[in-house]
Amino acid sequence: MDKEKQNYSEELAKQMGLKYLSRVPENIEKKYFKIIPEKIAKRYKMFSFGKDGKSIMVAMANPQDLDARNVLNFLAERNKIFFDIYWASGEVIQEILKKYQSAEKAVEEVMESFESVNRDREMGVKKKNKKDRETIVIQDAPVSKLVQVIIKHALEGESSDIHIEPMGEEFRVRFRVDGMLHSSLVLPKNVGMAIISHIKILSNLKIDETRKPQDGRFRIEKDDAVNSDSVDFRVSTLPVINGEKVAMRVLTKDDRVFDLNKLGLMGKNNVVLSKKIKETSGIVLITGPTGSGKSTTLYSFLKIINQEERNIITLEDPVEYSLDGINQSQINPAIGYGFADGLRSILRQDPNIIMIGEIRDGETAELAIHAALTGHLVFSTLHTNNAISAIPRLVDMGVEPFLLSSSLNAVAAQRLVRKLCDNCKKEFKLPKMVFEKVFNSLRNVDPQEAANYGLSSLKIEDLKFYKAVGCDECGKSGYKGRLAIYECVDVTNELREAITEKDDGLLNRVSQKQGMLNMMQDGFLKAAMGLTSVSEVERMTGGSLTVGEFEDDKG
Repeated sequence: MDKEKQNYSEELAKQMGLKYLSRVPENIEKKYFKIIPEKIAKRYKMFSFGKDGKSIMVAMANPQDLDARNVLNFLAERNKIFFDIYWASGEVIQEILKKYQSAEKAVEEVMESFESVNRDREMGVKKKNKKDRETIVIQDAPVSKLVQVIIKHALEGESSDIHIEPMGEEFRVRFRVDGMLHSSLVLPKNVGMAIISHIKILSNLKIDETRKPQDGRFRIEKDDAVNSDSVDFRVSTLPVINGEKVAMRVLTKDDRVFDLNKLGLMGKNNVVLSKKIKETSGIVLITGPTGSGKSTTLYSFLKIINQEERNIITLEDPVEYSLDGINQSQINPAIGYGFADGLRSILRQDPNIIMIGEIRDGETAELAIHAALTGHLVFSTLHTNNAISAIPRLVDMGVEPFLLSSSLNAVAAQRLVRKLCDNCKKEFKLPKMVFEKVFNSLRNVDPQEAANYGLSSLKIEDLKFYKAVGCDECGKSGYKGRLAIYECVDVTNELREAITEKDDGLLNRVSQKQGMLNMMQDGFLKAAMGLTSVSEVERMTGGSLTVGEFEDDKG
């Protein structure tokens, strides 16, 4: 739009008592697009693009369109929000409406592409064999566009995983958000197969190998991603009874992911681990099941201590995030390069700090102990239910207790819980039986430790808890994002003596005497802060309370 026309439009908007939107806003968050659905936005040529105070900003091509204003009034009433109207040029409106892109429309285009191939076959392309025809479709723009739409929606929804799986004569697309899987799209079988083939091409996998699993990865560059830098996808294919399934792990490069405070490490747990990861030698272990965030916590440690004068080497299976300044090596057991083999090699690389993705066997455990005793700081993970169980687990692997007591610095266990949505969470009174369990769990917590969590008191009358409600911002789930709950064992001289005694009961008594919070206590403190719900803590720590005992707690 030329300057003269823009000035005229701005003056006209001013006379109408409106603001004028002269250019396309940058980085509009998805939650604002959701306020005015795609069909309504395109029909009435209007879109919401941000928030100013308590009002949602809406741009309209024709603010005097009574039908459009009536629709806005309805949306405002239904969602309990206020709209601040802007007048925008047709060019701005059209540019924004291009950003609305439905998966259903992309599926239609793919189906049209299949029909086109069939037509081509009758017009002379039938000379090509079946595999060639399939390749035409796979490489055609509609399939590529549909894959882009699926990825776009996954990134916008902050999904951690994408699952594309055969279900009879159809394929189902599901996204994992905050640890929970949600169905997103159902595809015809031939479209689903074409999408899987396209993903295999992107991941440099064998397109004609459907009988055995394959692993690969690909990257979406910044220009293709949504409000993000480049994003990596770790791809795994699996033959299943109805065909082939694909799971893609979304690996975003967001520094906020590796912030210990944002992860949920608080109080004494934070103090202990922050101190232990700065030692010059010894072992720091993180335990928990698959998907509990162990690797993310270790990456956070590496980010803190990553300095030019330190040689940091990792052994991973696989390498999930690329960290600048750190030497990362991916194991490959198929060629004889496992954790133990890799550890022997990197000890000859003059490392200061070593990260081992997982201690799976006695050989790797012994080599890790040896590295720690010879002046290296070692980080690793282990699969145990709680922190203190890591000690007898390593002894069972064949590690001598006296060597373990000399090398172990700290052990932490963790789980991931969903965070309550700040926009809609609501304070509520826990049922009596639930409250008594929570209060009894926190009874022996040091008041100073509670203060470290930002809680002024743990008295009955001061404890407040919140429930999940659900709103547009959190997709009606009541939760948005996740954080970790921890328990941390500080390996003191007293605990070192207990390790050599081979007495599991003594280990527990000493750790409790030192004031260790267990994961449930850490979770309940975070629930009292309003970060999560009591039912979510119960769910992830294996508590004994049932869902019914939480009454109206949506969690």
